[in-house]
Amino acid sequence: MTIRWSRLKRVDLVLFIACVLLFTLVPGIDLAVSGWFYDLPTTSFHLGQLQPVQFSYRLFANIHFVLLPLFGLAWLVCRVRGARQGKRIALFLLLSLLAGPGILANIVLKDNSIGRARPVQVAEFGGERQFTRAFEPAGQCDHNCSFVSGHAAMGFYFMALGWIGWGRRGFLFGVMLGSLVGLGRIIQGGHFLSDVVFAFWVVYGVNLVLGALVGLPAPKRLLALGALRERMLVSPAADDGER
Repeated sequence: MTIRWSRLKRVDLVLFIACVLLFTLVPGIDLAVSGWFYDLPTTSFHLGQLQPVQFSYRLFANIHFVLLPLFGLAWLVCRVRGARQGKRIALFLLLSLLAGPGILANIVLKDNSIGRARPVQVAEFGGERQFTRAFEPAGQCDHNCSFVSGHAAMGFYFMALGWIGWGRRGFLFGVMLGSLVGLGRIIQGGHFLSDVVFAFWVVYGVNLVLGALVGLPAPKRLLALGALRERMLVSPAADDGER
């Protein structure tokens, strides 16, 4: 039987749907993961005071103030010099930062979506608000809410390296960086696991769209499916021989 690669190329969509189903059908995952870092005797997320966690929190709350003017200046210089590819890359990095961690994550979702309370605010962890699952309209928060994680989105932003010549390594670097930053926010009681996971999907989706618009293709083997492809993609000749 021949299984062609075209059937697998939208594996990212399948994984996104799986994440949606997982966190909506089994919302206890969020409480369980946050519970690992909640100290019952002190009724606090005390590990959030560790220096590496605090450093990550401060760094990724402010790094965009450096990156935005840097990429804006790079785009201007490339335009003046007529460097088309450089201008394309600078534009992609600038728009990805503005649209992903900026507008979608922090303005549209955190301030104007479901109103989800943060772990430190819910009754299960000593707060007074109600825990609600991802995507559930909650009304537990007016602005700067839990869904999605802005800090994690800023970490995942560095997946953009995969679109500007760093390939899969650059992409995976951004995935790992965003995951570590998101872990720090979970440790602090600032976000649930699903807030971090869907921060990834927000930034990933923005990069896919912007990359296509400005002419920067997604890195090959984006989701590490190269080995799977080699095992599953059977040539017609081999297939005929088996039959």
